[in-house]
Amino acid sequence: MKKLFTFLFITFISVFNTFGQEISADVVSRYVWRGTQFGDSAHIQPGLSYSLGDFEIGGWGSFALSGNDSGSELDLYVSYDLGFASLTLTNYTFPGDTSASIIPDDFFGVEGYEFSTAFDLGPLGLSVGYFTETEDLYIETGFSIGALDVAIGAGNEVYTLDGDFAVCNVSLGSAKEIKISEDYSLPVFGSFVYNPDTTNAFLVFGASF
Repeated sequence: MKKLFTFLFITFISVFNTFGQEISADVVSRYVWRGTQFGDSAHIQPGLSYSLGDFEIGGWGSFALSGNDSGSELDLYVSYDLGFASLTLTNYTFPGDTSASIIPDDFFGVEGYEFSTAFDLGPLGLSVGYFTETEDLYIETGFSIGALDVAIGAGNEVYTLDGDFAVCNVSLGSAKEIKISEDYSLPVFGSFVYNPDTTNAFLVFGASF
């Protein structure tokens, strides 16, 4: 048994070491997603992913920096790159706590599953997301005009006030790097987001680490 355990452990480590690992974190003045703001304070958004060939598994979160803000999110996902498109299954959860260590009871609840795909159509990018249980559909297209990134998204159900399919996200954004030293530049970004359905507008600033 000891030899078997040792063999399995070595095999696991060998396979794990073949994964490509990526760690990231953004700090944003507000968390705005698909035309809707989550919480009323700045957020930190860490991400961790591992890739093996065309497969990728990872986790992403958005946690309010204010202890009085419950607009936090914790997601797990698995993605497969087809070359011409990507397929992703994401489990969205909203812990209601600013601590990344809080795992809600419904962490793997089916209510939070979304199937999505993304691909390019020449200069246009197109993504489609569909929540299986609540039947929320969201479609977004994006393109660039020089240094300006433009995104236009539309959805139904939870994305709009009356539940009908309508444009709910118009985003104009740009990014640059601020040189800190000879060896390091800080990536920063900003975006203006307008939701035509709710008539809400947001101006968001962020930095990546």
